[in-house]
Amino acid sequence: MASALSGDPAVTAQRFTDWKAVPDPEFRRNEFPGLGTPEPAIVRWIEVDEREQPTGNVRENPAHRPGPEWFGSPKATTPAARLLGMHRVGWIDGPTMRRLLLDCEVLVPLGADGEPVRNRTRDGQIVVPAYTATGTVPAGVHRWRRIRPRDLLRPGAGETRLDLDPGHVLSVGVDLAAEIDGAEQNPGRYVDEVAPEVSPRIAELAGESGLGDLVPQRLRAVGGWARKNGYELSADECERYARAYALWVRNLRLRHDGRPVEWPADLAGAGLINHYDNTGRPEPRPWTLGKFQDAGTPSGLFAWHRVVGAYVGFAVGECLALGNGDMLGPMTRQALRHTEAVMRGLPFMTLTGDVPEGFPPAPKPDSWLSVALGDGPEAPPNPLTAVLAATMTAGFELENAGLSYQMAVARAMTGAGGEAATAVELVVRLLTKVLVNGEPSWPFHAILGELRKSGQTPFDEIAAIVLAMRDGRDIPDTEQIETLGDPASPLAVAGRAVFAATKRQHDPFAAIQAAGLQSAEPPLTAALTGALAGARLGVPGLPADLVGALTPLGLLDNIANDIYLHFNLYGITRSRSLREDWARRYPPG
Repeated sequence: MASALSGDPAVTAQRFTDWKAVPDPEFRRNEFPGLGTPEPAIVRWIEVDEREQPTGNVRENPAHRPGPEWFGSPKATTPAARLLGMHRVGWIDGPTMRRLLLDCEVLVPLGADGEPVRNRTRDGQIVVPAYTATGTVPAGVHRWRRIRPRDLLRPGAGETRLDLDPGHVLSVGVDLAAEIDGAEQNPGRYVDEVAPEVSPRIAELAGESGLGDLVPQRLRAVGGWARKNGYELSADECERYARAYALWVRNLRLRHDGRPVEWPADLAGAGLINHYDNTGRPEPRPWTLGKFQDAGTPSGLFAWHRVVGAYVGFAVGECLALGNGDMLGPMTRQALRHTEAVMRGLPFMTLTGDVPEGFPPAPKPDSWLSVALGDGPEAPPNPLTAVLAATMTAGFELENAGLSYQMAVARAMTGAGGEAATAVELVVRLLTKVLVNGEPSWPFHAILGELRKSGQTPFDEIAAIVLAMRDGRDIPDTEQIETLGDPASPLAVAGRAVFAATKRQHDPFAAIQAAGLQSAEPPLTAALTGALAGARLGVPGLPADLVGALTPLGLLDNIANDIYLHFNLYGITRSRSLREDWARRYPPG
């Protein structure tokens, strides 16, 4: 839109301007042919001169709506998923979404006859189930057809409806009758695919392993467990896990026969991590990538992958802030000792709502955890290092295992009161929400929105402040963090972590960096931010290079798995052998 602001030709030439749209960061230009930038996806317009240089004039767009990720939706990895997201937030209308969907590939499960599955409703209509990405394909589906809806549907047979991502919270039914009528079709344009966990390569590895069908059966099982947690295993991950699992099984058999076992010098390179026995001796086992629990234990109130994500995220955050890269920092060591204390001092069978007398138990210098931790840096006790252990005590779905119990445990472990207790409770409240089993995970701004409405001072005030700061998307995070009170106070440390995790909920690296830069306690602030991010996104959502560099990754996975079993109704309580082992692994104080 040009504007001539003067009748003088020389002035007109100097003042020739145009307005340039600035799209939302989540909008991808030119991804869909014929679709320009929808007005709701425009953040603002900036005025530019004839050399495309900004003049300084800006017009904000009152009709702008943030993208789906900003609202808390999972990251879309395919055009079909992005289309649904754009429609969900109001960037495009229904007819536009359906028209563009015709040419987006979807994945349709194949039946025993090798043809796409088609379901018939009670009223006789045909509905075709389809998935927008391989990551949304459910457990048990191992073969599908990658095809465009225009080539899949048969309008002449009354087949015009798709059920997209059935079984998921964000599933949607779409009727393409108007769009597909008369559309050019190419029914032969498709590709049939198999899930990586049942690929021919896995069959080859099974033959190499000498274990028969054991490896393929295991891959089918763990692939399903991962999908139930919202993850998929890539082809490389399947091959890596299959090799590690075969090596682990062979060594188990050697040990059973009284023969020496052999482990590679580079455990991580072989897809292995160290767990620890009851004496603290390393026991290599296949790394599950944080995507599935290797015993397939059902989730109770909390999801296993989120519990592990919280512990790994805490350690990753502290390591990034300290710059040590691979070793456990002093705050993480404290958090793990608190975790051991709740398992030694609190019952896993019944909770009365009262913390037992004598809790927490005296430290056990020769416990498996103490041996596994070894010597390392120590720091003065800090109540905020108890948030993980205290939160996990509510994993039982019992009325007397809620917030009041969590806080009673935290006070008993740390003596926290006043502002410190408020800081602990703030983080515990958020962790408890995001750890809950189910999908999609709670976005932090939604949890804070509930707190803001609750009238529970000071949490409603903190929530209001953080939510208002989150709306300042273009303001540098570090600049905003500096406004959150005295950086040495516990509540400011917690507030900084909550703010960073909330504003950058889909970018854990940016969140941890922002939290760790401006604080008197940068390692702890970054650790809490990492725990919040890991609890929401799981280990696969954390920066992969930082997770991979963490040498004690197996120790974190081990103790997180232990506390998950300890406070899970489907864990220790259901297994007599585990109950007997627990008395040796976590002897009561």
